[in-house]
Amino acid sequence: MDRLIYRVSAFPKGNKGGNEAGVVLETEGLDEKEMQKIATHVGYSETAFLFPSDKADYKVRYFSPKTEVPLCGHATIALFNLMRNIDALDKDTYTIETKAGILNIKIKEDSVLMEMGEIVIEDGPSFEDVQEILGLEATCILSKDIKQVGTGIMEIFVEVDSLKTLHTLNLDPVKVQSLCERIGCKGIYVFTEETEDASHATQGRNFLPVIGINEESATGTASGALAVYLREIKGIQAQHFVFEQGNVLGKPSLIEVDLHLENDRISTLYVGGGMRFIDKIVKYA
Repeated sequence: MDRLIYRVSAFPKGNKGGNEAGVVLETEGLDEKEMQKIATHVGYSETAFLFPSDKADYKVRYFSPKTEVPLCGHATIALFNLMRNIDALDKDTYTIETKAGILNIKIKEDSVLMEMGEIVIEDGPSFEDVQEILGLEATCILSKDIKQVGTGIMEIFVEVDSLKTLHTLNLDPVKVQSLCERIGCKGIYVFTEETEDASHATQGRNFLPVIGINEESATGTASGALAVYLREIKGIQAQHFVFEQGNVLGKPSLIEVDLHLENDRISTLYVGGGMRFIDKIVKYA
């Protein structure tokens, strides 16, 4: 059976960059084997599959070229921006059932905001392990007590001293995967507070070989976790962040995060951004 696969990019900077995602709206009869086959064929970091749900407005499942993942921010942003643009939506808020829980979606005129999952903060690997993986002098790494943070997918977060350091990283995906598998997370997110636009909070790079992605140009789930890291670990009191990502890959991306507080603690957080249509709808037999 032929199925339509939309190819779109979430979190673009203007009409450039962002993170490509496949979107499949016609999912009747699809099983896991077929979804994995489609995601591998598409070749993007994730493809989102839309299903009916008896617990929410929709169920969404996400597959990388290698495996199913519980949640993907950029694919969700792409999915709902696309549905709005093809007039498949009729209200401003939706709920989705994912393997990371039931999440809320807010639909805006030019963007979509997605609620992130439960916040988890845990100890990460040793500083020495991270230094060896990054191949940097100790003075270039500003994070001394390494943490892993998740709002759906757990990742290691490491701050470095400059854009120069960030841009010259050349990580070995085999070593990254080995470290992540050993501590039970999905990737390493390296960032700096030096940015190309002074109004933005950080610029980062995200390495995810565990799920088949050596480096990703824009990551919604990691951006939500990064906002948590900045507030809870670094003590930055902002409630709105804009993050740069994908610059080294030639795919400049902007990801927004809004934090909602109760008693000065994060109660919920939303990751948002726009979408650009890449070129066409492709068919997969």
